[in-house]
Amino acid sequence: LNSSLANLISNTCLQPFYFISSPGSLLWFAGKVRWQDFDQDLYVGATVVRPGQDPYARNKFNQVESDKLRMDRGVPDTRHDHCRHKQWKSELPASSVVITFHNEARSALLRTVVSVLKKSPPHLVKEIILVDDYSDNRKLLFDDYPSLSLCLRLMRSRVRGADAATAGVLTFLDSHCECNEHWLEPLLERVAEDKTRVVSPIIDVINMDNFQYVGASADLKGGFDWNLVFKWDYMTLEQRRARQGNPTAPIKTPMIAGGLFVMDKTYFELLGKYDMMMDVWGGENLEISFRVWQCGGSLEIIPCSRVGHVFRKQHPYTFPGGSGTVFARNTRRAAEVWMDEFKNFYYAAVPSARNVPYGNIQSRMEMKKRLGCQPFKWYLENVYPELRVPDHQDIAFGALQQGGNCLDTLGHFADGVVGVYECHNAGGNQVPFRAQVLLRSVTEVGLQTS
Repeated sequence: LNSSLANLISNTCLQPFYFISSPGSLLWFAGKVRWQDFDQDLYVGATVVRPGQDPYARNKFNQVESDKLRMDRGVPDTRHDHCRHKQWKSELPASSVVITFHNEARSALLRTVVSVLKKSPPHLVKEIILVDDYSDNRKLLFDDYPSLSLCLRLMRSRVRGADAATAGVLTFLDSHCECNEHWLEPLLERVAEDKTRVVSPIIDVINMDNFQYVGASADLKGGFDWNLVFKWDYMTLEQRRARQGNPTAPIKTPMIAGGLFVMDKTYFELLGKYDMMMDVWGGENLEISFRVWQCGGSLEIIPCSRVGHVFRKQHPYTFPGGSGTVFARNTRRAAEVWMDEFKNFYYAAVPSARNVPYGNIQSRMEMKKRLGCQPFKWYLENVYPELRVPDHQDIAFGALQQGGNCLDTLGHFADGVVGVYECHNAGGNQVPFRAQVLLRSVTEVGLQTS
């Protein structure tokens, strides 16, 4: 642990971070503990699921299966064959890895940390910064360690971690990830070549039920519909054909998922970090994606970088006022600042959002003006032309509704089965339809009755 970092902690009244130093694999907070002295079974066993308890109750994934796994378990190398033979530049900048967590399962958090240490060249990880965002159980790794005394939640916690970072590049990870082989080098190489690039790995799937590690498709980009809910888009046929000759080339993406990305620290600060008026979770990836593209940067998915992530169907934490209200507030802030007149399509798709206060956005609007950012029309034309903009022929726009029931995706992906669910007017799975489409038969739009 470098002396300046130690001084930073010792001279801070509120000590919100505890640090893990990669060189020598030493844990540090008020002393040093070697990995060979670390008892995984004792650490994980302190919070095991007891017989008769619901293994999904605490974390909304199967904690019993997670706790069975070793902290350094092997996962399949899901990279393209071409990636395994690539040589990365030897002179790359070191990164600070920032991981925020709130009541995370000990086994999942531990595997995240160990996978960073195990799968990263030591000289490229200057430090791992864990931000405990007001967990119920403060005795996470040791009997006593610094944690936040106020609940900040995701965006503000990440900013606290980024502010403490001493490396020139920031790597943000969720607390239930597992890094794959040579995941870090291709990300750092792209940022080193152009500091306005914000890059993300391909996010593999760690099954929430059995924790099987499954490789994700390399033909996906991040996107959204007018309900402003993130979704994965398949590349067009032309885009896939263009990549056949170079399957390891970076993928320009309109949006990132938000939990895992790498960014130059100075550029992160120049662009306004995160919107600190957003709460808990939701909409932050939308906002930062718009901001990066419209203010002169770019977003890329790097095929040779793979990181597994546990995708859950529910959030394990509470939202003040409810998750729908928090998501609508955050999304409104992004729409009001970045979408110009196109925000009205969002309000048409999610009418209930108009009733959710979004707070003061003056400082974000001033930042947008100061940075000379492009209008949203430019984003649609140059970054996301695949997103269809409703026009004058769309005489109606909204969810397909009969009585109190709406057509709902039920959380399924493309080609999945849709069904009927009680209308909630919050968008999301109740996808927006346009009247001109509905004038055609249901079979023409890909719906089948049964």
